[in-house]
Amino acid sequence: MSLMWKSLAQPWQLAFEMAWQAYKNGTIPIGAVVVNEDDEIIYVGRNRIFDEAGSSALAGTNMAHAEMDALIGLTAKEHPNIHRYKLYTTMEPCPMCFGASVMMNIRNIHFAARDGFAGATLLNDKLDYIKNKKLNIVHESGDLEVFQLILQTSYEFGRKHPRIDEIMNSWKAVNETAVNLGEELQRKQYFEKAAVGQKQISEIYNDLMTNYTF
Repeated sequence: MSLMWKSLAQPWQLAFEMAWQAYKNGTIPIGAVVVNEDDEIIYVGRNRIFDEAGSSALAGTNMAHAEMDALIGLTAKEHPNIHRYKLYTTMEPCPMCFGASVMMNIRNIHFAARDGFAGATLLNDKLDYIKNKKLNIVHESGDLEVFQLILQTSYEFGRKHPRIDEIMNSWKAVNETAVNLGEELQRKQYFEKAAVGQKQISEIYNDLMTNYTF
C-alpha cells in the first residue's frame, strides 16, 4: 500500500514542497533539506537554474542545484557538528552536489530517486578519499522515488530537453512505469493545471498515490 503524505517524515515533506516550488517557478523540480543532529530543519533549497539572477547567490547559473542551494549557507564555525547532519534530496545528487556534500563534511545523504543519467553516489566506492569519510548513503526508493520520477519526467518532457531520449532511457531502467506515467501526465498537462489551480504538493502526492498503480 502506498504511503500517503501525512506518513512522510517532515524532511521529505519539505523537500518535495521545495521541488514543487521549483516546478512552479519554471525550473527543475528538485528540492533539498539539511537537518542537524537533532533532526531539526537547518536549511532548505531548491533548483534555481532557470530562476532570475538575484533570487539567490547561485540563481540563474548551472551551479544552482537544490543541494547547492541548501548547503551554501552552512559554515563550520556556526555548525561544528555538521558531520552529524543529514542532507535529504528528492533526486540522487549529481557529481557536483555529491562532491560538495563530501567537502562540506556532510556524512549522511538521503535521496528519493535514483538518477541513472547524472547520479553520482557510486563515487562513494570509487575513491579512497571518499571511502575514508565513511558516508551513510540511503536510497529511500519506493513511493518517494516513483513520485519524483513522475514529476521530473513530466517537467523534462514539458521543456523538451535536447537529450530527452537519453535521460528517459536511463530513468526507465530505474522505474519504467513511473516514467511512462510522467509522460502521460505531461500530455494531459496534469502538473501545469495543478500549478494554475494552486494545488499543494500534498494534494498532488495523495492523488497520484491513490489513483494510479505503479
